[in-house]
Amino acid sequence: MENNKIKLSEEELASISELRMAILANVETLGRLNIKKHFLQKDLAEVEFELINALQSSEELDSKERELTNSIVEKYGEGNLDFQTGEYTPKEQ
Repeated sequence: MENNKIKLSEEELASISELRMAILANVETLGRLNIKKHFLQKDLAEVEFELINALQSSEELDSKERELTNSIVEKYGEGNLDFQTGEYTPKEQ
């Protein structure tokens, strides 16, 4: 059998080596970005969970506010409440 091996030039070897390093760097970047994406998605899921809880609390607080307002109106009639002083001024009929 003949020896059919061809030796590549230094330029060709350098180009291949440079390309392989660029590919490796790109693979590392993809891996790092995927890890970063994973943690960002996890953080986003936690924020969404907290947001849902805060929105539910807002609905509950709104309901309690309506109940309290209704009880005050039933007791004292229509009027205005000064939250600073706690004074309720009934509307003049």
